[in-house]
Amino acid sequence: MWPARPALRGYPPTARLALFALGLLLVACLTRSAAAQSPASSGESWTRRLANTHYQRGLELERRDDIAQALREYSETIAIDSTLGDAYLRLGILRERMGDAREAELIYSEAIRLGDSRAQALVQRSHLYRAAGRSALAIRDLEAAVELEPNLDALRELVQHYAEAHAWAAALAAVRRIASSAEASGDSAAAENARVEVRALRVLAAETGISTGPFKKHDWVGRSLARIARR
Repeated sequence: MWPARPALRGYPPTARLALFALGLLLVACLTRSAAAQSPASSGESWTRRLANTHYQRGLELERRDDIAQALREYSETIAIDSTLGDAYLRLGILRERMGDAREAELIYSEAIRLGDSRAQALVQRSHLYRAAGRSALAIRDLEAAVELEPNLDALRELVQHYAEAHAWAAALAAVRRIASSAEASGDSAAAENARVEVRALRVLAAETGISTGPFKKHDWVGRSLARIARR
């Protein structure tokens, strides 16, 4: 730390005082450095760290296919920290695997409240709605998800929904977004495929024609077409 007392005896009092002060300064610097490197100074609360421990344990159990124990760990994670969105997503996915679609839907609905998991939770819930034949709700969730995060997989799913409903103008807008994203990322093959789809959808949209309403309350296809037509 600082020189021992015998080593300072040959120095004048002012020099000894200066060396003593320098030693204190070095100790303070070392203490601050150690604190900066410690987990406690990372800004994470102890509850979040404990929740993350259970979450990581759940992931490991899931990899081992120990679903029952993984469910317990994810549930414990949420009980400790109800803001950890990834734990909701994993819990919902496992509930789906167990065939409990209703419970999975409730879990995803909770995850949608959280900023870090909202987009993915919307996508996951849309899959449940699609499997149940609730196309309007599936479309609504996917549209909301891609507005939050323009994920290519979600956009492709959205195109598929629109195409099945013959909502060509809506599909055209989604494929244009895919083309722009592919071009921006330098994926020339995906960009070319998207451009081919754009050309085909232009023809289909032109043949269908676009109206601006009015539409019935639950006419999601008509509302999508009108919204796109006004862009």
